[in-house]
Amino acid sequence: MPQFYCRMAAPTGEIVERVLTGIDEAALRRELEDKDFLVLDLKRRSRALQAAAEVLRIRARVSTREFLFFNQELSALIRAGLPILTSLDILLERRTNPAFRRALADIRERVKSGEMLSEAFAAQGDLFPRLYCSSLASGERSGELPTVLKRYIAYTRTLLAVRRKVVSAMTYPAILLALSVGLVTLMTFYIIPKFTSFMTEFGTELPLVTRFMMGTANFARDHWILLLGGLAAVLAATAAWQRSGKGKVVLDGFKLRLPIVGGVIHDYAQNRFTRTLGTLVAGGIPLVTSLDLAARAVGNALFERELTRVAVRVREGQSLWESLERTGLISDIAIEMIKVGESTGSLEEMLESTSEFMDEEIDFRLTRVVSLIEPLMLVFMAVVVGTMLLAIYLPLIRTYGQAKF
Repeated sequence: MPQFYCRMAAPTGEIVERVLTGIDEAALRRELEDKDFLVLDLKRRSRALQAAAEVLRIRARVSTREFLFFNQELSALIRAGLPILTSLDILLERRTNPAFRRALADIRERVKSGEMLSEAFAAQGDLFPRLYCSSLASGERSGELPTVLKRYIAYTRTLLAVRRKVVSAMTYPAILLALSVGLVTLMTFYIIPKFTSFMTEFGTELPLVTRFMMGTANFARDHWILLLGGLAAVLAATAAWQRSGKGKVVLDGFKLRLPIVGGVIHDYAQNRFTRTLGTLVAGGIPLVTSLDLAARAVGNALFERELTRVAVRVREGQSLWESLERTGLISDIAIEMIKVGESTGSLEEMLESTSEFMDEEIDFRLTRVVSLIEPLMLVFMAVVVGTMLLAIYLPLIRTYGQAKF
């Protein structure tokens, strides 16, 4: 959508300058006038400038942890009775992330010129979560902004806790894998070449396993540029395919079917959906809108596609539990709990209960995954290292035997 540089007089009488998006100049002008802004100047930005701004915005990031701290401070200031503008001034001084500081400065100016806080956050594009902006809008409409912030903070804390569990559980297997790769690289490019030159001097007939390891090492050493280039090409092609809608759906679906870890990925996505949906419904956001936002927040393209279809079916009048059951992605127990919540009018509570159950399920799966992966990695390392040592020591033993007799 094209961007426009706009200079205008706010309803408060203040002159503000802003970069806004719109279908065209006339539509944007009408939209601003409907909000009681007096447009003084409106110019379309050049495509080159707009593209550069998009690149900078893509690179800009605000971590979930940093955004959590910000909302904790914002909630405390609002509960203490400070006005929004004063709270933003205080929080702006405490930020060290340049991208976050720029965004907060723009948000402050927008709020000062008469925009709602939710509109000011939404104007920052993808820098902040959509469900956060929608939650703010719901809180502003109901007059329960502190309650909405408190609910969003609890939601974010829970997601971070689950993410930490997943990362912590996978750290040790990742270290073992890195050690295996490092050891194989050391043996391939340093130890085996030296051993090859040493054995060549003796003229000993080498065993099959030794010849195989030496041939592999020589090929890797002589063609490492080709191998790295091929690997880079495969990774680049996979990344490009993943950026396409169909490719991302296929790859994310493949992740769910992976042995051992696929169940954890599935439960994490399901847990994130139910917790996000429960948070949005509790905040007073309509169910269909909540489904759209929760689908985008899952982080899995296959889940997002199927849950977006759920929103369409619910909009057409189908019950939520039936629509979710048709996806084949939500567990039976979650379907039953949502069915009870929908029929008794306690959907918010049942979604929360489902999320808590999924937290326990993720803990159980993580424990089981770690208990399986650790011995598998140790066996893998033992096989790799044992094969390499066998390739080195067999010819030494044979040479020693020939020299002895």
